[in-house]
Amino acid sequence: MAKTGKKSLFFKPNSISDIEGYIHFAKKKSKSSGLQIRISYTHDSGLILSVSGPKDKINLFEHNMRSFIDELEE
Repeated sequence: MAKTGKKSLFFKPNSISDIEGYIHFAKKKSKSSGLQIRISYTHDSGLILSVSGPKDKINLFEHNMRSFIDELEE
């Protein structure tokens, strides 16, 4: 059985529409992966995603988020 863990991911969106896109994608991916996610945003820190669940799924979620953001920035 996979070990469970928690991880906080920090992102600095370029615009308000990017924030909405990040949140929508994160909610969709976390739901399909069976992860729990807490979302917060502050002007100084940016978007903070606190993810908990199996470590292998958290790592895959992080990879998917970073790939999604890289595609948006191109």
